[in-house]
Amino acid sequence: EKMRKRIQRHLNQRSEMLSGISHDLRTPLTRLKLQLAMLKQKEISENMSKDIDEMEKMLNDYLQFAKTQIREDTVLINLNNLLNSIKNSFNNSNFFFNDSDTTVELKGRPTALKRSFENIIQNGLKYGNKVYVEVQKGNNRVLVLIDDDGPGIPDSEYDNVFKPFYKIDKGRADSKSSVGLGLSIASDIVRSHGGNIKLNKSLIKFE
Repeated sequence: EKMRKRIQRHLNQRSEMLSGISHDLRTPLTRLKLQLAMLKQKEISENMSKDIDEMEKMLNDYLQFAKTQIREDTVLINLNNLLNSIKNSFNNSNFFFNDSDTTVELKGRPTALKRSFENIIQNGLKYGNKVYVEVQKGNNRVLVLIDDDGPGIPDSEYDNVFKPFYKIDKGRADSKSSVGLGLSIASDIVRSHGGNIKLNKSLIKFE
């Protein structure tokens, strides 16, 4: 029990530090944005604005990572409702949730799980055209299947993509504005629920 409390205290301190750093950096970035808006040299202003936007996206990633470390109360979650709420929030006709007639419930932290699923779905919509989600109830376990029609991840990268700050294609256009935390966050959340996340040719499984 003492060890568990020490670990939790360490996680909380780490998340508070990350949040603090990220919030502190927002203030000078906002000032820079205001100063840029007043610049007459539009070309310089536009280029600098792009750099600031990229920095802001990175800060949002750091903040999201920090928030996953903060403890949330465990409650009984209706996964059907949770995934339907994600579908409604995305409001994207290319996102399909095959809702089951069977109510699937599990005990967990709803905000954290929602963030985990959203990270994967967002990736699918970003690199593919359509994303399909299904939830299944097995013997003493719940299975969430997420499929998309994107190019997929090479087999050799399956383990690497779960590492924090790892990016497969560092030359890709969006690579600069991302710190490579999406799958790491998803994996961290699922494992903290006693679950597992697996990749294969076309599916991501949350067990």
